[in-house]
Amino acid sequence: MQESVFITYNPNSDNEKNIALDLFRKGKQNGYFIYLPERNNYFSKISQQTKLNIDSANWFVIFSTSQLSETVKDEIEYAFKSKKDSNIIVIYSKHFGKNIDFPNNKPIEMFIDDYNLNSIEQFKKDLFEKIKPVRNVKEKEGASGLEILLGVGAALLLLGALTSDKKK
Repeated sequence: MQESVFITYNPNSDNEKNIALDLFRKGKQNGYFIYLPERNNYFSKISQQTKLNIDSANWFVIFSTSQLSETVKDEIEYAFKSKKDSNIIVIYSKHFGKNIDFPNNKPIEMFIDDYNLNSIEQFKKDLFEKIKPVRNVKEKEGASGLEILLGVGAALLLLGALTSDKKK
């Protein structure tokens, strides 16, 4: 099953937007289904499409490295109503620290050094590692069992072809 991620960012932060767009591209290249917010303008309320996308996503990722817009606050509030805390990741700036508090929730927290390109690249790898789907043992056993079955079937067909008598 393909993992899906909703990534929200502050519309007034070019840095957050650029990192989110890069995560969108890298996520798509690596088999993730990535949603970004549907926004008409900075002051608009959360759209119905954004709500549907948050509901559809397995993960909700929040960039909180600058002052949060009202729209982002609405998206966060909506996500906490529809997601488990363990499926929400808040990304803070190492330079500014936490700028929002969740007294009743315990999301996963990550920090980014948004001034250092190497740190940003490492952060992206760490984020995808954190949201990587975990296959359970039964899925792995089922796949290798199918491979064995197909291999045995192919071997029997080959053996049958080699030992058959051709009559003319």
